[in-house]
Amino acid sequence: MLLDFRLQVLEEVDSSNSVVKRALEDGQPEGLAIQARRQTGGYGRQGRGWASPEGGMYLSLLLRPQVPPVQLPTLSLVTGLAVREALRSLVVAEEARRIVVKWPNDVVYDDGASEPPAFDATGAADADGGALAVEERFDKAALRKMCGISLESHGGGICIGIGVNVLPPAFPSPVSGNRPLYLAELGFGHTCQQQQAVDEVAHAVLRQFACHYTQWLAEGFAPFVAAFSQENPLMGKRVEMVDVQGRPLACGTVQSVDAAGNLLLLTADGSRAMGFGEAHIL
Repeated sequence: MLLDFRLQVLEEVDSSNSVVKRALEDGQPEGLAIQARRQTGGYGRQGRGWASPEGGMYLSLLLRPQVPPVQLPTLSLVTGLAVREALRSLVVAEEARRIVVKWPNDVVYDDGASEPPAFDATGAADADGGALAVEERFDKAALRKMCGISLESHGGGICIGIGVNVLPPAFPSPVSGNRPLYLAELGFGHTCQQQQAVDEVAHAVLRQFACHYTQWLAEGFAPFVAAFSQENPLMGKRVEMVDVQGRPLACGTVQSVDAAGNLLLLTADGSRAMGFGEAHIL
C-alpha cells in the first residue's frame, strides 16, 4: 500500500528539515510532508548552506522505515531516482532523457557537452534543500544541477529534504561552480502561476517517491541497481573521490553501483567500493 503523505504548505520557515525533525521528536507518525515557499536557513547534503528564494520547491519528508540499518543509506539513492522520474514527467521527452542522477543523489541535467546516456525517458525502472548551493564545486559544464537531496537520521526516524530548481529567482544569489538549471528552462511552468508550478512539482515528487519507497521497503535497493548504474552520468568516467573537506579519497574509473549503493571504482590497486564522498570528473 502506497504511503499517503500529509502535506502542509508553509509560507516561510527557517528550514523545512527543522520542522520535520521537531515532528520526529514529538513522535509524529510516518507520512508528514512539509513544503516551504521560502527558507531562511536551508541546508542540504553534508550540511551545506542553501539559498532558498521563492520559486524553488523545498520539501521535507518524515519517515519511519522498518528496515535493517544497513539498508538505510540506499534510501538516499532511491530518492534521487524518484525525483528524476518526477521531473522527467513534467517536461517533453527530448529534455526528459537528459535528466539523470549523479551518484549518490544529485539530480542533474546533461546538456550534451559530453555524450548523454541512452535510455527510454518513459522507463519506470526506477533538500531540505534549496535550489542553489552556496559552497559546492560541481563537475564539468555538461552537468547542471537541478535538485539537491539530504537524508538525516533523527528522533527514531528519517528526515529527507528535497530542493528542486523550478523557476529562477528574481535576484539570484552568487554561486560558486557550475550554473544550476531550472525546470522553467526546459519549458515547464510557463502556462500557470508561480505557486501552481511549484506545487505541481511537489505533488509529482510525492507521487513518485511513494511508489519507490514502497518498493524499497519490500525489496531493498536491488531492484534499482540496474537503473542507477545504466543511467549514471559517471559511468565509464575517471573520477576523483573527495571527502566533505575536499580531501582526496581515491581515483579511478566508475564501473557500476552495487546492491549496497556503493560506487564501484576500478583503481590502480583494483576494484574499490566507495560508500561515501563526492565524485569529481577528471
